Amino acid sequence: RRARRDRAPAPAPAAEALAVLAGLRAAGRLRLGLLDLVPALDACGIAVAAPVAVKTAEEAGAAAARAGFPVALKIVSADISHKTDVGGVRLGLASVGEVIEAARAMRERASRERPRAVLEGFAVQPMVRPGRELLLGSVRDPQFGPLVMVGFGGVYVEILRDTAVRLAPVASGEALEMLETLRLAPLLHGVRGEAPVDLPALAGTIARFSVLAAAAPGVEELELNPLVAGPASVIAVDARARLAPPAG
Repeated sequence: RRARRDRAPAPAPAAEALAVLAGLRAAGRLRLGLLDLVPALDACGIAVAAPVAVKTAEEAGAAAARAGFPVALKIVSADISHKTDVGGVRLGLASVGEVIEAARAMRERASRERPRAVLEGFAVQPMVRPGRELLLGSVRDPQFGPLVMVGFGGVYVEILRDTAVRLAPVASGEALEMLETLRLAPLLHGVRGEAPVDLPALAGTIARFSVLAAAAPGVEELELNPLVAGPASVIAVDARARLAPPAG
């Protein structure tokens, strides 16, 4: 593996991305969501469905009208990692009224099911083109250091259990090998007349993500879920991270 990495090194980390994460960590922001991570991901060249942050249901409706329909709506709370568990994600909303109604219902359910969670507001996102939903994640193992994992399924990754894991960072060639070990890898190449996923772009995203996860001090967990890969784009739709407290 060392020899392989010497022949095809992973890309260098983006200094701006490292600075963003270091600043958040120094400020005591240890649980991060998509809104926090967009600047770091952008700096690494990882495409993101950029959200607009709002506080109220009415502001969400207005933001959706500016963005253009259909939109996705998500609850924003550092205390809720898996938004779908509390009905915190609605997709394909097609009018201001739908967005406002969904936001109110979302806040009510989240408050009822997670009464201790601090609800910061909502994120309004443009809908992305359909594609294969993947999860791209990393954890820092106490013995082996940073690991990178990619798997099929998005929110269903724990059910499908179709994942590949490597030591991070990985170069694009190793990322391609990871993808080919997945049981559902044929779906990436296109089946029944479907267009194949842009595999070089997907492998490049995995490589850049793995470099960020390995190089950023204090990153214990980093996750893009779902990462939507299609014939012409690879876009992170949601993200979260957990940082270790600064030393001392």
